[in-house]
Order: sequence, then structure tokens, then C-alpha cells
Amino acid sequence: MKRNKIILMFGRIALCAALFSAVACTGKFEEYNTKPYRPTDEDLKGDNLGVGILFPSMLEWMMHVQVNASQYQDVLIGDELGGYCSAVKPYQGQNISTYNPSDAFNDPLFENTFSNFYSNYYQVVNETGGEGPVYQLVQIVRVASMLRVTDAYGPIPYTGMQQGTFSVPYDSQKDVYMAMIADLDEAMDVLYTFISSGNTSLLPESDISSYAGNARLWLAFANTLKLRMAIRMSGVLEVQADAQRFAEEAVDDAAIYGLVDEVSESMYFELSSRRNPYFTQATISDWQDLRSNANITMYMNAYADPRRPHYFSVSSYGGDLAYVGARSGINGVQVKDYTGYSYPLFGETDPVPVMYAAESWFLRAEGALLGWSMGDTAENLYKMGIQTSMAEAGCSSDYNSYIQKSDEVKLSYEDPLGRNSDIDFGTAPSVAWAADGNELERIIIQKWIANYMIGHEAWADFRRTGFPEMLMAVNNLSHGGQWGEVDGTRGMRRLHYPQSEYDNNRENVTVAVQLLDGPDQHGTDVWWAKKN
Repeated sequence: MKRNKIILMFGRIALCAALFSAVACTGKFEEYNTKPYRPTDEDLKGDNLGVGILFPSMLEWMMHVQVNASQYQDVLIGDELGGYCSAVKPYQGQNISTYNPSDAFNDPLFENTFSNFYSNYYQVVNETGGEGPVYQLVQIVRVASMLRVTDAYGPIPYTGMQQGTFSVPYDSQKDVYMAMIADLDEAMDVLYTFISSGNTSLLPESDISSYAGNARLWLAFANTLKLRMAIRMSGVLEVQADAQRFAEEAVDDAAIYGLVDEVSESMYFELSSRRNPYFTQATISDWQDLRSNANITMYMNAYADPRRPHYFSVSSYGGDLAYVGARSGINGVQVKDYTGYSYPLFGETDPVPVMYAAESWFLRAEGALLGWSMGDTAENLYKMGIQTSMAEAGCSSDYNSYIQKSDEVKLSYEDPLGRNSDIDFGTAPSVAWAADGNELERIIIQKWIANYMIGHEAWADFRRTGFPEMLMAVNNLSHGGQWGEVDGTRGMRRLHYPQSEYDNNRENVTVAVQLLDGPDQHGTDVWWAKKN
């Protein structure tokens, strides 16, 4: 792996991040570093023309389409730690999956999101004056992008971000969340007024998502994002009342703002002329290092889940091993050994999922389980989540038989290579709803299955709730490492702050570690996960 750094100074030294090029497996340096949407000064003239040029590249910090960025900032972090995928290359023995990542794997999510997103964001602020529906649409994208960063690292700069500022302070994660929700509320108010005035679209020619500039769908997305954040905060005692209020507001406001709760409202990113990044990583000859994770195949095999042929390729082993993933965190893993294992089943031109409609139903189910007013019972909302996911996957006809599975299931993983099997991992609760004390686990497992390949959400839920219980890294290489020892039963809890922050923003990052309430190490919990 090469790691090329281009220091991009966009009016501040504190977060002068390394624009990292994950030349990785393909060596496509130019493809990764070229900014096809970077406007000239002339381009920026006109009524929101400049924003339209900038908008596609800003969207991709919510979920990556470019293959190298997808690998480094989605697959190797959320998808691996969230139990969806396994990378089967050794990468010099310093991997997130083995809990001892090099800076090349640890830093890009922080450095690249800040440097690339904000360099464009400030141009949007300048053009819009920091007001109006177009600006508020970009604010929604800002929240969605920076939420991934704060959930991976903890405290981040947010409220103090200003163009031309040389030293940017960090906010506590609590303050980041509160500010983000306030930003979403303001954005939703402005977009609702915009829609109520008879308008329907924003930047339709620039929106690479399946929403294609549909303002109503973006409004529903923002409200669902608010609900997601409220549930994430729900286990923190000091803000439980706020979390309940935010969640209930989101559900109450669904009557006017909407929620992403129908398959037609799921968000995907369209690819234009590019290949699907998961297709490339799994199947293209000079990659082929992406395989399904043993955890997701183990659970879905146990449930005989009808979504399997829609999620995974059929392995070369057949029979009971038709769908089989690779264990995560194998030191010295080699691609050639895993060519026959299942991989995530995406076509070359398939869009990249960003948010599924099923998620909002499961979020509401969890809120109802807490006794919050979510518009229905936890059981009914849970069932709607599964039904919506089945429809998304194209197997609605299997819903009735699936939801009636009333027995707990035995979890067992058989490794075709015979190296890392666990034939008696334990059990998982039935699909069918029951008041048996396993309600939260049941909700999270089915949400996890429904949210396939939205890895950062899966990793967050695992850290927050402990579910689903997972096969952890085969080889925990964190012992004696610079960034602390990781408990092999709990996995990596966060990423450490990049060295560039210690080099250029030491005073503020030192305060950030104090706000983290623990050492800047991979075993330290972020704010909303400290109870688990």
C-alpha cells in the first residue's frame, strides 16, 4: 500500500489533513485524487451554480462511491467491525481487523472528511451567505458526513469550524450531537417552508443520490437522521430526557416532514460511469480481497434467511456452506485461500446504499421498547422493519413464514479451510416477537440484517448495545501497541486521532482527549457507548 499525502491548506492549519490516496490494490492514483467537481472561480458565478458543481463530491462523504475511498473509509472500518465484510489481504500485518491499524488505515476517515468536505463547504457558505434552502440542504449533508467521524473518533471540531481560523477547538461528543440536531431542526424548518411555497426540488442536476433533488425526500432523510441520533443517545443517562424528546419530535413531525420508511424512499448513490465499489473489491482481478463476514452469514444461515441469495454470492463449497463468510482479523491472511468464499453480491452498476427505509422502523421499535411514544408498539414496529427489508430485497412473499419462526437458533460457523471454525458459538433469539427479555437483541439483530453494508451503523449499534454477539478477531494484535490494548471480547471501540492533529493542533487535540474521558486509544469508548 502506498500512502500519498498532499497537504491541503484551506484557511486553517489545525486540521491541515493529509489528502490520502489509497492507491492500494489498483495503483489508480489519478482516479482517486482527481476532483471532477472542483470548480474554477468562473464556475462559481451564478445562481447556486457553484453549489451545484460542488454538491456531488460533498455527498460522497456520507458514503463513498469511489473504490479506494470506499475501501479505506467504509469497508475496512464499519463493514469489517460491524460484521458485514472481511478483507482478506495481509496489509503488512497492521489492520483495523486485527486491532493494530497503521496510520494509513486509521487516519483517512478523519483527515479526508475534514479537508475535502470543508474546503467545498466554505465555498457554499460564501455563495449562499449561509442561508436559504440550498445552504440548508448542504447542512444536512454536513451532519450526515460528520456524524460518521464523531462516532468513530469521539469529540471533533464542529461548532467552531470557521473559514480562516488557524486553530480549531474540539467539542465534546455530547455538544456535537446537540449542535447537529439543532442544525437538522433548522434545516428541516427551512426546507418545509420551501416545499410549502410550492417548490419541489433542489439541485436536481447535481444530486447523485436516488432522491435526484427531491426536497421532500431530503426532508424525510433529515428527520430520520435525527431519529437515528436520538436512539444513539438513548443509553446516556444525562441526556435520556433529551433523547426521548428528540425521538418523539421526529415521529410526531413525520406527519409533515416524513420519515424514510418506504422502500421507494431508501437512499442510494448512483454511479454514473463508475463501477460499484463492492463489486470491484470483490470480483475485479487485481482486487478480489473483499469477502462476506463470517458473522453475517452465520446469523442468516441460522435463520435460513430468504435474503441470502440477494446479499451473498454462492460459495464454491455448496451444500450447507453455500453461503459462507471469512472470519475477521486473521493475521497473514491470503487472498488465494478465500477465492471460494461468498462475497457481497453487488452488480457492476448497482447503486450504493446509504440509508434503507427499514431502519426507521427498527429505530422506532427500540424507542417504543423504552416506553417512548413512537406511534405503535415495539412488536408492530419491529415487524414493519422486517417486512420493509424483505420488500427492499425483493422477497416479500417470504415475510409471513419468516416472521413466524418462533424458536431460538443455534449459531455455528464452519470454516471450509478448517482453521477458524466455531461450531458452538451460542444461540440467538427467535425471529418471532416474544416478551422473553431478548427484545432489544431481537430488534438489533434484525436491524443489522436489514441495514446490510451500512457498516458504520452496524459498528455503532454493536458498541452501543453489545448486539449482535459476534465472532471477534481471530488474532488480536493490539498487545503492546502504541494505541493501547483492545479487549478481544469487545473489539475496537474507536479510532485514534491522526498524527497530523498532534503535529498541527496539539493544544486542541489534548483537550479533546480530556473530553473523551479516557486515553486516545482503540479500547476507549466514545460518549454514547460507555454504558456497554
